[in-house]
Formats: sequence, C-alpha cells, structure tokens
Amino acid sequence: MDTAIELLGPMAVRCAGTVHHLQSAQTRVAFARLVLAGPEGVTRHELADVIWPGELPPTWASALRTLVSRLRAFVGPLQAEETNPLVKRGGRYVLALGKGVLVDVRYATRSVAAAQQALNAGDLAGADRLATEAADRLRFPFLSEHEGDWVGEQRERLTECLVTALEIASRAATGTGDHNRAALLAEEATTRAPERESAHRCLMAVREAMGNRGEALRAYQRLRRYLAEELGVDPSPETEAAYLALLGPSSAPTAPGTRTTAEHRPVPFVGRHHEMAMLTGAWARASRGSRQFVLVTGESGIGKTRLLREAGEAMATEGGLLLVGRCDEGAMIPYQPFVEALDGYVAASPDDPLEAVSPAVRGPLRLLLPSLGGPCPPGELPEQSILFAALTQLLLVAASERPCALLIDDVHWADPQTAALLRHVLRTTADARLCVVAAARNDLPTSDRRRVRASLDEAMLPFEHVGEGTEIALGGLDFASTRALTQKLDTGSIVADGATTRESVDTAGTDADPIRRAHARSGGNPFMLVEMLRHKAGSDSVPPAVARLVAAKQAAIGQNATRLLQVAAVTGPSFAFDAVAGAAGLDVLSALDALEALLEVGILTEVTAAGARHPYRPAIYEFRHTVVRQAVDEQVSDARRRHVTSWQQAEPGATSQHHHELGAVK
Repeated sequence: MDTAIELLGPMAVRCAGTVHHLQSAQTRVAFARLVLAGPEGVTRHELADVIWPGELPPTWASALRTLVSRLRAFVGPLQAEETNPLVKRGGRYVLALGKGVLVDVRYATRSVAAAQQALNAGDLAGADRLATEAADRLRFPFLSEHEGDWVGEQRERLTECLVTALEIASRAATGTGDHNRAALLAEEATTRAPERESAHRCLMAVREAMGNRGEALRAYQRLRRYLAEELGVDPSPETEAAYLALLGPSSAPTAPGTRTTAEHRPVPFVGRHHEMAMLTGAWARASRGSRQFVLVTGESGIGKTRLLREAGEAMATEGGLLLVGRCDEGAMIPYQPFVEALDGYVAASPDDPLEAVSPAVRGPLRLLLPSLGGPCPPGELPEQSILFAALTQLLLVAASERPCALLIDDVHWADPQTAALLRHVLRTTADARLCVVAAARNDLPTSDRRRVRASLDEAMLPFEHVGEGTEIALGGLDFASTRALTQKLDTGSIVADGATTRESVDTAGTDADPIRRAHARSGGNPFMLVEMLRHKAGSDSVPPAVARLVAAKQAAIGQNATRLLQVAAVTGPSFAFDAVAGAAGLDVLSALDALEALLEVGILTEVTAAGARHPYRPAIYEFRHTVVRQAVDEQVSDARRRHVTSWQQAEPGATSQHHHELGAVK
C-alpha cells in the first residue's frame, strides 16, 4: 500500500486513491512533528511544546493523551500492517512509517541535493528538472495556521532549501541559454532571501550572460546596500570576486538554447607572483595614506583584466573598498569609468553620500550619476573644472571611510576629458588612502597608441620617481605557469595532435610535448594559450577566437601593413626586410612604414643579436606568436602564395641573404 504524506500546503495523506485530512490545527502540527521526527520520535514535553507553543494549559497532559489517541485512530488504517504505527517507545512517541510512505518535505530536500550533484556533474537538464520539481513543492506554505519555535525553524529550513533549488534551476537555465527563465528564478531567490549572497551572485551571473552588465552591477549594489543597512557588514570575498568579474567588456548575449560548455568556464589564475607582489606593495602604501597609481600594460589577451580582478579581490579581503569602472571605445557617457565607479558607491551606500560633500558639488553629481537622476545630455553639464571637483570630492569621501581601490579597465580607450580627470584626481589626492589601478593595451595602431601613451605617461611621470607610481608590463606566462594552468584546466584529454599544417611541419621534431609546443606557439599569451589547449582540432590548429583576434588586428593596421604581413607569413617564421618588401609590391618607404606599424602593434619583433657586432647587417624579424603567423598564412590565397614564391625565386639574393643572416643570429 503506497502512501504519500503532504505536509506542505493543505495537509493531506493520500492512500489507495483516497485523500485523508486532519481536521484540527493541533492534530496537524502534532502529526507533522511526529512525521519529521522519524524513528527517533519525540518526548511528550517536546510534542506538547509544539502543540501549545506558549504557556502549557493546566490540563495539557490529559489533552495530549486525547490528541494522541485521535492521531492513532487517523494513522491506523493508513498502514497495511495490523499494528498501529504510532507507538510509545522508551518514553517517546514514535510514528513508525513503512518504506513505501513518501513524505513530500523529505522528497523535496533529497531532490535538491540530487539536483546539486547533477549540476556539479554538468548534467544541466537533470539539475533543472530535479530543482524545478523541488521548488514547485517547496513554494507551498508549511503549517500556515500555526506558530511557535519549531514551526519557525522548519519554515526557515524549507525556505533555505527552496532558495537553493531556485539557484540551481537558475544556473542550469543559464547554462542552457534560457536566460529569461533563469533571471526570473534568480529574482525570486533574492526576493525570498535578500540576505543570501549566493542568490545575488546567481542573478549577477545571468544578467552578465544576457549581456546586461548594468543590471548585473545593480544587483550587486542592491545586495551591498542591504547588507550595510540590515546587517552592517560588507559582501563576502566570493561576492566581491563576482563583482570584479564584471570588469572588462560585457559578454555578448548567448542565443537561447546555447549551452555553457567547459570552453566558457573561468580560467584558473596562475603565475604573476611578481606582479601581484608589486600590486600588494602599492596597496599597502595606499592604505597608510600615500595615494598610489599603478598602470598595467600588455598586449591583447595577456591577462591585464584578470590581474586587476585578482588584485581587487585581495584588496577587498583586506577590508578595502572597491570601486570599478572601465572605458569603452567611443563611450557616450562623460567620464565613464569614474561615473561607473562612483555611481556604484552611491547606489550601494546606506547613507546619503552627498551629505559629506560640499553643497556646491551636489548639483553636478546629480547631473552625472545615474543613481541620482543622471546622466544629463553633455551639453547641459557645467564646466569641466566644476565636474572635476565634484567627482574628486566624492572619491575622497569614499576613501575617507576606509582604504579605497579604484580599478579602471581598458583605459587605452579613455577620451581626452577622462584622461584629464585621471590626472586631476592623481594630483589632488596625495594624502588619500587611495590606490588607482588602470589597465591599458600596448598593441594599438600607431596613432592611437601614441595618443594614449602620451596621456598615460603624463599621468605617471610626476609620481613614479617619488614611489607613488608603478608600471607593470605584463609578458607571457613562463612554461611552469603554463604547465600549472594546463593541470588546473584538466586539458589532458583536450590537448592532442591535430591535422598536419604548415606550422606543424615547421615545428616537427622540436618538441613532442603538446603543452610545451602550445606554450611556444602562443608565446605564453594566456588567451591564445587557453584557446589552443581547448581547441577540439588540436593545439596545432588555429582556434576560431585567435583567428578573430588576428583579423581584428589586421583590420586596424592598414592595407600596406597587411600585405607585408601576408608575405612575411608565407616566407617563414623569420625573415629579412628585403625578402618581403619587394614581394609585397611596396616601395621602400611604404614598406618601412608598414613594418613599423607591425612592430608597434606587437605582431612582429626584431631579432637584434646580430646587430651588435655588425651594425650594417640587416636585422631579422619574426612573428611574436607563431600561431599568429599560422592564422595569417591560412588566410593567404593560393594566387598570392604563388606570386610570393615566384618573386623570391626570381630574387634569390634577398632570400639567401636572409638565410645567411638568420644563421648568424642563431
């Protein structure tokens, strides 16, 4: 005889196609207490305290005996056995339910645990199904007509279980690309448990997956304000890490039905010990009241944003206040990174931060910050000096509360006004407990790079010689860090020899270790390296993401530089200038301009070993990343390839000179 006990919602017992109900509230709460007690049972005092949560009535003992008799009469017919399941054993009341009895509360909690296991195992469909079924049941109220300590404790436990189910279902839905449903589930979780940080992190994740970074930031700000107002605490390090993960460009929204695979999971952080030590030192000095400026530079994919995140997480762990902003190319918001960072501070502050600034700057701040009603059209803003004073005052208010870290990503896209504000902030905050960390690319096309570099140099120069400014130039990961990264990624089954390519022929026999080969081909660039290790076609192929990066760089360098680059890729891993300039059909000056552009953006590098003893010997150039050469080479048409080969055969002097010089370098 299968029996189902429903404690959630209208209490009922379903047995052999018949639904049975208990008539009084006291018998219902006593029944629930006995069911959930299991084989341990309850004493008569424990049962009485649940039935009469306040002061016990004078005749509670006799009333309890009567109530237990009613329960025995109710549960007796529900069992196939002849003996009544409600017994008194060792001074305790025990409701001995058979194995075929299903209790909805227990079934739901087991389903949530199974859903978590399925999610951890990558079974998104299974996790979603189990969590959704559990949530559908757990939404029903528990003993809504009764109060008391035990009932309250059970409700809290069931609410926690429900919120866990909602989080699991939301994360599973995010993984399958069902973002709208994932957002609804996460919103419900934060509504039911506003103090639960994991629910807010879940909401932040789905908003970011939808490509809505602003909503993800607002979810963080709501949590931070709630924790400050209600509990007087800061978000946990896990939440601060999720907030820092919003650094960098917003994720492109994935199409509905698109699954989140291992390729999109966070990449472990390895190496960078020296760089982290430099940031830690700057933070320590800033915490003592000496404002610091740290500029992190490097090529695309080298890990600038990730270094900012890790540094910010460490600063938050030490009690620092994190303010985060970024520069977008062609941003429409005036002073974007400062507005983003300070708006987050205002939105998350339990008190009104404007009370701490002078009345003269409150109006300009309201015109700038979205949380205060801004931003207004640029033409309606007051003059620059007033805006600079307003934003700087608010930043100083934030830094007066506790040591403050202002993290600015993609500062290479800063417009002249934002760059001027950065210089103003650095000049006027000398004694503030403030550490400004900015990240910038150093592989931009020449004109853009010179403008940005000049602006950043102007910001850095006054402080570097007095120990208040530090530049961290990021290079590629060393091989030990690459090996550690591979182990943490668990890519042992992913890294495999792919189809034979021109590049694999070039490197054949040099190293049979695919990880070492991937490191050599990527130059330790973490982005390229991870894409190569995870690429299904093998580490000798060009991953699509790397091909897109190379195509974007080619689009930015101009036609002549692209022509020279294609000839260089066909020529080989290294080459002399004369060996490629003529084949590209460029005159000497145009070819030199193209070569300098390729050196500026970091696609090529000059081999200078031979130049020291032979100043008139032509330099040798090579690709900084072998995989970039392969990506360019694969885009060269057969017609252009034949032209390059025929030209170089017709001009053997240039090619033979190249091989002679290359041998001298080696």
